Amino acid sequence: MARRRRRHEWADHPELLTSIRTPWDKYQKADWNFARYEDEVFKRPCNAENVCFTALDFCVALTSLRDWTRVSLARDIRAGLRQLPIGLAGLSEFDAFARQLIPWMFAVEAIANTTKHAEYRDTGWPRGIAMPHTFVPINLKEEHDNCRDGLDLFAFMHRHKDVAWWDVALRQQGDEEATPGYIAFGDALEGWEQVLTTLGYRPAD
Repeated sequence: MARRRRRHEWADHPELLTSIRTPWDKYQKADWNFARYEDEVFKRPCNAENVCFTALDFCVALTSLRDWTRVSLARDIRAGLRQLPIGLAGLSEFDAFARQLIPWMFAVEAIANTTKHAEYRDTGWPRGIAMPHTFVPINLKEEHDNCRDGLDLFAFMHRHKDVAWWDVALRQQGDEEATPGYIAFGDALEGWEQVLTTLGYRPAD
């Protein structure tokens, strides 16, 4: 039988290594990551690699926010500072509870876990795909759609670099339409703001 590892005496003080104390602090970190991603999407010319890297960082940050919230809630319930919210039967169900309330959380987790573990992981978002995708103003759509291959597309993007942009497109294999990351990730971040407000982790304004 494996020996139980002793809990570190500073286990309840992650701020000693992160300067982050609460789930709301962690939310602000995820919000900062989203702002970096947003900046890259809106930048002209738009760099596809920067968009992808900041999107990956955001997904890792939001998945980490889920973990921080679960740990903090468990600690606060043990201390009598909080109660289980309505709809959550037990702390072991917290991740499923969050996914029900937060749009796109399964996709965010799949991207984050694949980023961290170097293998495709699509639990909860089967056969999910998140790939760089080009977006253009409506007046350029026909020219964009007539690009015959990747070389044509890159030439088109360079030609219209002041108005065309890249984003991450999220879809599951077989889907006709993809959702831009800007929409999916923004919805997920807003969902977490609501959850943290409900749990009482958002400071009073």
